[in-house]
This record gives sequence, structure tokens and C-alpha cells, in this order.
Amino acid sequence: MELKVTNMEELKKMAEYDVIKLPRFKAEIPFNVKVKRVSLLNLVRTGTIPNKLLSAAEELFYGKQSSKGVDLKQLTDVMFIMAENALVEPSIKDLESVGLELTDEQIVSLFNYTQEGLKDLESFREEQKDNVSDSDKQTVQEKAE
Repeated sequence: MELKVTNMEELKKMAEYDVIKLPRFKAEIPFNVKVKRVSLLNLVRTGTIPNKLLSAAEELFYGKQSSKGVDLKQLTDVMFIMAENALVEPSIKDLESVGLELTDEQIVSLFNYTQEGLKDLESFREEQKDNVSDSDKQTVQEKAE
């Protein structure tokens, strides 16, 4: 089968923003946002992710331990920069103007979206069953064969 160049109409569709559901601030109010995919490498290239966070960016992107000793603050700084750049509407400034800041779950969801798009969010948001048990019985793993 011969490969064909992606036409401009399809490229325009790819450039459109997505509207996604993020974890809520309050149970009764849905939090739907307009987002765009952003590139970690482009944010590094343009200096949006500063040099001091490059080891943390490398660790997040490649999933390998940095020899320079990356701390949790650096990792979260990179994740926040990614989330901030992915969020189109409302923006971080919009949220701050009404006294809100993104929760940890929301930052992770936005980071996951930047890396995997919509498909990754679906598995993240699958409804979890209530894991509260009515019994106080301890569960023990069966003996391995």
C-alpha cells in the first residue's frame, strides 16, 4: 500500500483543541477544559523549561533515573509547566483569578494528556469500584503452585 501525504484538512483537524473532563474541584460541579497537546522537547528547546529542570524533564520523558539527583520539586515543576502550557481555557491565570489552583490529580491528568492524548485519559478516569468492605476479614493470598 502506498503512503499518501496527510492533506491540509486533516492537519487542521489535528491542530484543533480537545475538550476534556478533568477531576473535579467539587463533586457536584464538572470541570471540563479546552486543551492542546504540547511537546516536552519543544518546551525545552524554547527555554520554557529552564536548564535547571532539564534532568527532571529527561527523567519524566525517558523514564530513567538521572545521575544528577532529581528531587520531587523539580519533577513537579516540569509537570506543572507541561500542564500550564496544555491548558487553553480556562488558563492557569483564570483559575488563580477566582482563587483556584490545579489539584495533584488535575496536574497528572494534564501531563498524561500531553504525553498520550485522549486515549491515556480514558484509562485514568475509569470508574473505580468502592473498595470498602463490610467485613473485617483479612484477605490472604492463595498458596502459589
